[in-house]
This record gives sequence, C-alpha cells and structure tokens, in this order.
Amino acid sequence: MLWQIAVLIVSIAVVVLIGFLIPTLIETRRTIKETYSTLSQLQMKLEQTAVESKQLIQLTQQVVEDVQERIKAANGFVEAMEQTGAAASRLSQSVKLVSRTLSDTVTEASSTLHSNKDTMRDILELTSISMQLWQRWQDSKSSKAKAQTNEQQ
Repeated sequence: MLWQIAVLIVSIAVVVLIGFLIPTLIETRRTIKETYSTLSQLQMKLEQTAVESKQLIQLTQQVVEDVQERIKAANGFVEAMEQTGAAASRLSQSVKLVSRTLSDTVTEASSTLHSNKDTMRDILELTSISMQLWQRWQDSKSSKAKAQTNEQQ
C-alpha cells in the first residue's frame, strides 16, 4: 500500500504540475505569437527602411555629383576672375606708366616752353634792337645823302 500512496501522491503532483504548466504554456504560446507578429511587422518596416535608405543614398550621390560639377564650373569662373584681376592689374600698371611718362613729357615740355619763351623774348628783343639800328643806319645814310646833295648844290 505504500507504493499505492506514493503513486497517488506522484499522480496528484503531476496533475498539479500540469495544472500550473497548462496556463504557462498557453501564455508562452500567446507571447510567441505576439513576438512572431511583432517580428513580422519589424521585418516589413525594416525592408521599407532599407528601400528608403537606398533611395536616399542614390539621391545623395546625385546631389554630391551635382555639387562636384558646380564646383568644377565655379573653379573655371574663379580662374577667369583671377585672370581678369591679373589683366586689370597689368592694365593699371600700364596706365600708371603712361601717366608717369605723360606727366614727365608735359613737365619737360613746360620747361622747354619756358626756355623757348625766354629765347623768343630774346629774339624779339634782338629783332627790335636790330630794326632800330637798321632804321638809324637808314636815317643816317639818308641824312648823309641829303648833306652831300646840299653841299653839291
């Protein structure tokens, strides 16, 4: 009989254990279904995110290529501006040189003109004196001629 009591106790323990295990198994099964559903949704969202990420990467590559092209175009513009600046600098230097040369020429011409004015004044003065001397000589010649004519008469 002892063994019958032992079997009875073991049977009751198994029934109690099964009584506790059944709700746990049911809850575990429900949790696994929810986990599966959540994982399925996550997988779909992950696939959508992957597609969107690919599109974003492609768009980013296009933008980067466009920016690189614009930078290359801007480099040409910058080089042209540098060349224009260099040409403007050379032009400015040429204008300064021409201006300096013109200023020197005007200064030299001015001093030559003053010198020539003095020379012209001297020439005019000498011409005037020469005319006066010639007039006096003509007058003295004519007075001598009259004096000789008067003496002969």
